[in-house]
Amino acid sequence: MKKVLMILGGVFLALVVVAIAGIAIVAVKGSALDTESKQYAGTAIRAVISGWDMNELERRASPEFKSVVKDRDLEKLFAMFRRLGKLKKYEGCRGQARISVTAGHGKVISAAYVGSAEFETGPAEINLSLIKHGDQWQILGFRVNS
Repeated sequence: MKKVLMILGGVFLALVVVAIAGIAIVAVKGSALDTESKQYAGTAIRAVISGWDMNELERRASPEFKSVVKDRDLEKLFAMFRRLGKLKKYEGCRGQARISVTAGHGKVISAAYVGSAEFETGPAEINLSLIKHGDQWQILGFRVNS
C-alpha cells in the first residue's frame, strides 16, 4: 500500500510539474502574440483610416473576410467612412490575442482590437478582428463606429 501511494504521489507531482511548464509556455507565447498582433493592428488601422483606402484593407484581408465581403459592399462602406473626413489623430488600440482549439478548425490564433481616432467630423472607434495564418496576421473583420 505504501508503495502504491508513493507511485501515485510521484505521478501527481509529475503532472503538476508538466502543468506548470505548460502554463509558463502558454504565458510566454501569449505575451508574444499580444505584442505582435497589437503592432499589426495599429499599423493596419492607420494604413486603412489615414486615407480611407479600400486597397489597404483588401491587401491585408484574410480569405475568410474576402469570402463574405463583396467589393460592391466594401465600396459603399468606404464611401460612408469617407464622410468622417480626414484623420486628425490616431490614439492607438487596445485588445489582445487568443488561442483556441476546436474539433472543426484545430488551433486558431486570433485577436480583437479597438482603435480610437479623431476625424474632422468627430471621434470614431475602429473594431478590428485578426486571424493568424501561418506566420501572417490578416484582417478577419473591420467595423467603424462613429
